[in-house]
Amino acid sequence: MNKPKIRIMKITDILDAKLNLGMEHMDLEHEQKCIIEELKQLHREMEEDAEPEGGDVCNQYADAIHFKELELEKITRKMKVIMDKIEELENLI
Repeated sequence: MNKPKIRIMKITDILDAKLNLGMEHMDLEHEQKCIIEELKQLHREMEEDAEPEGGDVCNQYADAIHFKELELEKITRKMKVIMDKIEELENLI
């Protein structure tokens, strides 16, 4: 009968991994905040520049906003994965 291999980590390795993941998470948080500010700015500009009935300018803003929202979604997913990894490491301690 084959027993599953269990990986044993030293406490220092766990803490180092946690620290690195925490720093990566902080970087992503900063990116997330920047994108949120960019989205707010795009919405303000769209209200000023775009025609109420739509048109090319409105479509350009809509495309830019959509692109930023996709970026934000991607970063949010990465942050969730990192937090899950940090939680796993905390359970090892």
